[in-house]
Amino acid sequence: MNDIVYGRNAVLELLASNPEKIEKIYMQFNTGHHKLKEILITSKRSRIPTGKARLEKLSEIAGTSKHQGVCALISTIRYYQLDEILQNPRNTSPLIVVLPGLNDPHNVGAIIRTAEAVAADAVILVDGKGTPVNAAVHKASAGAASHMRLCKVRSLVTCLKMFREKGFQVIAADMHAEKNYTDIDFRLPSVLLMGSEGGGLTPHSREQCDCLVRIPMAGCVESLNVSVSAGVLLYEAMRQRLL
Repeated sequence: MNDIVYGRNAVLELLASNPEKIEKIYMQFNTGHHKLKEILITSKRSRIPTGKARLEKLSEIAGTSKHQGVCALISTIRYYQLDEILQNPRNTSPLIVVLPGLNDPHNVGAIIRTAEAVAADAVILVDGKGTPVNAAVHKASAGAASHMRLCKVRSLVTCLKMFREKGFQVIAADMHAEKNYTDIDFRLPSVLLMGSEGGGLTPHSREQCDCLVRIPMAGCVESLNVSVSAGVLLYEAMRQRLL
């Protein structure tokens, strides 16, 4: 869930003192005021997502019309460190889901819900990328976001390299892959990397994958929604682990 900080000076102070707590900053379309420009520049330097909003929308977010053209969403979620997750695994053979930048909160929430349902160890998000874990994500997760261990990392590639160095296999879905998803041994320590909606995997993240797998399509559509694909892979992992 999120708290709200509004007002130019308040948001600037927050950026200076606790930028890691900010999920997203919403600003008015006209950012001509020097403090709004400073907020925008500082946010980009800190890789904090920003969005434009009409004054009416900002008033709705802030709960007041005295927002001065800017509102910051502050996360009340506890994000785990990678070391915490690795030192206290949920499974003998850990299963991690990595979401590099999904923009639809319903997809993020649905994947968190499925990850919790199969007892995955954690869901990892990339700082400054994709939708914040807000009320819409919580609703779509049906409360699972309060139970699943969530983690944020600064660099996707660095994160994937670290997992590979620790013996994890990095698996991603790709409709052009040669291997079927059922051909992979999910009983090994595994990272499931889900590409973003529309864009899929970036070339750099693809280079860090040990296995690209396809989910067969028998009908007219070429691919599945990312949250459905994640569900297929996660339940295959659980099926193999329960054998």
